Amino acid sequence: MRKVLDLGVAAILLAAAVVPFWLGRFFPFLDMPQHLALAAVVSHLGDSATGFSRFYQIDPHITPYWGYYAAMWLFGHFAPLELANRLILTGYALGVPIAVGYALVSFGRDWRWAVFSVPLVFNTNLFLGFAPFLVSIPLFLWALGLSERHLSEPALRLRCAVSLAVASMAVFLCHVETYLLLGMCVLILLAVHGQGLRWLAWRGAFYVPSLALFVTWAWRSFVNQDPASKQLHTVHHETFGTLRDLGAVYEPWRIVWSEMPRRLMGAFTDASDQRIFLAWFLVAWIALFACYGSCDGRLAAREDTARALSVRGDERTSLRARLRALRCDLLVMSLVATYLFLPMQVSVQWYVNARYLVFSALALPLLFARRPTGRMTFLLGASAAIAVVACANAGLKMRAFQRQAGDFGAIAAELPRGGRVLGLPFDKGVGGPVRLWPFLHWACYCQVAAGGDVGFSFAGLPSIPVRYRPGMQAPHPYEWRPDQFDWASMGSHYDAFLASGRPQGRGGFELIRHAVVVAQSGPFTLWKPRR
Repeated sequence: MRKVLDLGVAAILLAAAVVPFWLGRFFPFLDMPQHLALAAVVSHLGDSATGFSRFYQIDPHITPYWGYYAAMWLFGHFAPLELANRLILTGYALGVPIAVGYALVSFGRDWRWAVFSVPLVFNTNLFLGFAPFLVSIPLFLWALGLSERHLSEPALRLRCAVSLAVASMAVFLCHVETYLLLGMCVLILLAVHGQGLRWLAWRGAFYVPSLALFVTWAWRSFVNQDPASKQLHTVHHETFGTLRDLGAVYEPWRIVWSEMPRRLMGAFTDASDQRIFLAWFLVAWIALFACYGSCDGRLAAREDTARALSVRGDERTSLRARLRALRCDLLVMSLVATYLFLPMQVSVQWYVNARYLVFSALALPLLFARRPTGRMTFLLGASAAIAVVACANAGLKMRAFQRQAGDFGAIAAELPRGGRVLGLPFDKGVGGPVRLWPFLHWACYCQVAAGGDVGFSFAGLPSIPVRYRPGMQAPHPYEWRPDQFDWASMGSHYDAFLASGRPQGRGGFELIRHAVVVAQSGPFTLWKPRR
């Protein structure tokens, strides 16, 4: 009966995590329109009606974002792209708690502690719209659980090993930063489980396929760069650069510490998600104390050590066994260290260490060595209540954003088919429920609806499998500064202009002087050149 109840609660929480993604057409996710538009290019490049082939070409080489775009291409055969993207995000929302539960079981923990992962589905990375990175999160957790099983078992299990090889390749093909994080965790597990060079060669062989993908990409991106590659990148971005000039940028410690809560859960304007995180943190801290600070917790830790000492009879010293018993502690501390000590930016890649913070929080239940029995079941109940509140709050914010964005229908009806539209985000959407500039890349929805091109695109960035054809990217203002729009040098390249909010500054004056409004919907106006 208890098991049925646990599974029922788990099903309810999974459903609650999914519901917010189905409460409106548009997502208040910063970079999501860019990824959605480039997925449209990948899926419909050969369709002459879209005009994509005039502007873009597909990079045939290995790039780390192919996992997301290939999934969109596959789902796009059966559903409209916006629905395909919604299905992938639904898989992400389901995958995070399920993958945490799988990792917990793999490390000998109780799967019910995965309830702590449900509020983290709505972490700040989601609202920044890092679509490929989001997909990589559950894949990382799956690969981590498989790695523990693969390396801890006395005998090699082929099914687990093959699954591990597939999972590690999938992690790389979604995001290289997540793959490097997985590599760090695997090195820790190899160190605590290792049994000599022969064992290392046999068990490590199943990581070679993903490592080959990584080395192939890294060699081309950092060592043997194509001299003409810079011509294929956007105006304001270059290649990663060589290994000698990555240009790491660190933040002051006071920012690293003070911004930690907002970088984990801090996307909403009213700070309601930060209050939810505070409750989550309090319950997680109590659970951690129960597993470490109490007498029962210390007993559970000693039992972990005893089990580790008795796993193999050929242990030469107890140090390796004690490290094995502390492997979860080592993993969690290492994940926290990636946020504290890695740079905020490397070359063109921004938000490096901050996005790793979610892995630390998701891995925290690995430290809960005790089973949630007796009074500890109240911690499960409290965390489940927090999860429901977090899901409901995210759903309310999604609904509020639909009212802020409008239906966009009048705009879509007037878009030039296969033409070029310049986005001018005078209003970046920060006055709504989400503070992370949800209107910044909104013009990319024009590509989804009518094909063609936009002024600023992620096409050509080093991790993106889409490139501009030589000479086909139009001049445009910096996407954060629409006031820099200049009609004389930029206006003639575009068939229409999508403005959010009231045109301001010199760029707004230029737009009003040379173009006329042809459609309006919510905060958006579509302008076309005066005849």
